[in-house]
Amino acid sequence: MSPSGASNPRIGFRSSLDRDVYQIIKKLESANDDKPFKTVPAIYDAIKRSNSSLSRQKKRPLEDAIDRVLQVRKQEQDESDDSEAAIDEPEPPTPGDERFLLNRQMTKLWNTDTGSRSASDMPVTKKRRIQADDGDDKDDRTSGPETAVNGSGAGDALAPAKQDKSQPKKTQKPTRFRVEIPEQEVPLAGLGDIYRELLEDTWGLLRGFDLFESRKVPLSSGILLSGPSGTGKKSLVRNIAAKVGVPLVSLTDCLRDPERIGKSLSEAVETALSLAPSIIFIERIDKVMSRHGSSSHNEHHVKAVSEFANQMDRIRRSSGTDGHVLAMATTSRITDVDPTVLAFGLLDQCIQMRMPDCAARHDILQVVTRRMKLSEDVDLAEVANMTHGYVGTDLAAITTLAGKGLVRRAARLNNPVDTMLDLHTRVLDRESADMSGPDASFFTKTIANPQAADSVTMEDFKAALKGFTPSLRKEGFTVIPSVTWKQVGALDEARKQLQSSIVGPIKNPDLYREFGLTRPAGVLLWGPPGCGKTLVAQAVANEAQASFILINGPELLNKYVGESERAVRELFQRARSSTPCILFFDEIDSIVPPRSNSSTESGARVVNALLTELDGAQDRTGIYVIGTTNRPEMIDEAMLRPGRLSVQLLVDLPTPRERVDILRTIYRTNHERAPEDVLEKLEVVALDTRCSNFSGADLSGLHTKAAQRALDRCMANIGEARVITAADWEFALDNTRASVRDPASYRLRGS
Repeated sequence: MSPSGASNPRIGFRSSLDRDVYQIIKKLESANDDKPFKTVPAIYDAIKRSNSSLSRQKKRPLEDAIDRVLQVRKQEQDESDDSEAAIDEPEPPTPGDERFLLNRQMTKLWNTDTGSRSASDMPVTKKRRIQADDGDDKDDRTSGPETAVNGSGAGDALAPAKQDKSQPKKTQKPTRFRVEIPEQEVPLAGLGDIYRELLEDTWGLLRGFDLFESRKVPLSSGILLSGPSGTGKKSLVRNIAAKVGVPLVSLTDCLRDPERIGKSLSEAVETALSLAPSIIFIERIDKVMSRHGSSSHNEHHVKAVSEFANQMDRIRRSSGTDGHVLAMATTSRITDVDPTVLAFGLLDQCIQMRMPDCAARHDILQVVTRRMKLSEDVDLAEVANMTHGYVGTDLAAITTLAGKGLVRRAARLNNPVDTMLDLHTRVLDRESADMSGPDASFFTKTIANPQAADSVTMEDFKAALKGFTPSLRKEGFTVIPSVTWKQVGALDEARKQLQSSIVGPIKNPDLYREFGLTRPAGVLLWGPPGCGKTLVAQAVANEAQASFILINGPELLNKYVGESERAVRELFQRARSSTPCILFFDEIDSIVPPRSNSSTESGARVVNALLTELDGAQDRTGIYVIGTTNRPEMIDEAMLRPGRLSVQLLVDLPTPRERVDILRTIYRTNHERAPEDVLEKLEVVALDTRCSNFSGADLSGLHTKAAQRALDRCMANIGEARVITAADWEFALDNTRASVRDPASYRLRGS
């Protein structure tokens, strides 16, 4: 044992991993010409490049073991240096001298005649340094010969001890949580009363703690903000912290470290308690505490829920007069959050943030464009009306894109000659160019009127919207259909029933509530194919100006257990965030077949999940369901009872008079400014016996065939009139057949 062992406790290995790391480091240094490693990353990279079993170890425990081994190696080096400094150079052995070297060295330490010994003969021993109370370093010298020596000689003898290297301290690991004190609020808009209500709640919890105590009212432990991505949940939390004037402690990174989750959470909560009143914040909690059965669930999430529950219990026990610690979290997929986290005592209050409506979008646009110079032709209300399904981040994005249009125009003005040359080239390339086209408009605005390059125009916003896909569109939302009732011929009975069941409750909810009609209706449109069932659903959504989500049956089916049910839950959760909303199930028979005849267990589970949602186990206010099918007998009977798809409408083949109305509607839709005399002549075509049993789709095909025949004729004879003649309709009638072979069978299926 080295002489210094008495003063410096030896650092030992904690586990077999430390010993394995020690051996591999020695082998690596030996292979590297005995050059020692100095840092943990260097050793870690070397081990990962090696073929040893240690390369498969997890990063965190391996780095900790490397750090401890480096300390051991450092101590060994220090002890080796100290031993060499404490022992004098041995004398050359004399012939016949058989004494051991250690004995010769020990005899020099005998206390012979200290007064006659010179300082150079004094043995050198290791000196331990201690920290004095006043912060100065002082020598703690051992009793012995050197303590009796005064003068310069003793200082010379002790000089080598001053070069001892101090014991290195273990590197402090960085904390996994972040503490910030938001001071400036982020401009927010379109949140309605949510911000005011949330501010009142948090102010009372964090600043009015004594009010709860004096009135014996239990404190709320946590608040969960749920809603579509991009609606401003995180910004809302930061604004609350800034407004109330409390620090914000983020725990998100703590929950992502499976090795230190308990310690990290404990340190974060300890900090939050010391700063109380304060807010602990978890962003996208569904990613770190997902429910069992979700795609991202694993054992780490179970541990995260357990540790979070323990820390919340600690917060309840530690809350005192200094203030309360409030937990806040955000998620865009509340159906994926572990239900344990939503229990009382944890995140027991849930606030649903909805997709912004037209008025909210107008408010958001006013905020995001407050620093931009807008042209007089910019109508933000019109932009808001064109951006259905857009959230705050989407509106900010299109504002940025519109601003880029202004920058491009300003850049082109820097060199008007190149602009005019480019304009001239593009005009020459157009076969029918005239100065009233878009190129001329660009020339007028940017060259003849340079002031137009100083502000963002309405054209910039329209150009930005043209190629932009909002985030919710990627998650299944669709734009409000452009189909209107003017494009739907006949079907008056179906229109009347749908306006009563869906459009009326959306536009006049108070009137329906007075009569006790509060439960949203579900409508099943059934009948032969091609009769306009989908067209009717789109016209209803357009008239109601409601959010519209189109679901194709196979999209909900998944072979993995639990995934189909999760897709159904997410679907209705998205609908709740954007009420009023119409869920349109096309070919609904493919996803809700009779459970007794279901070929797969997953199909039955989807039916059960849909029944649960339609029953309103969770709030279904403002969610309307429309389903279409050609085979109503293939739908589970439970789906058709009252409260679910209770309104069932037969969309049958049109009657002769309805065929006239449909054919005229088709012609009017495809031909702008169609003359009345041409429309009148279509009655003869529609009433022709060859059109018997024609559906709306068949009549559309009849028009297409007649138009194609007229086009071919005009291309062959340039002088021909560009109209569809009676001969063209006659050709189409001879070459078009009804697609529905047995109409009566469809009527029997629904009886």
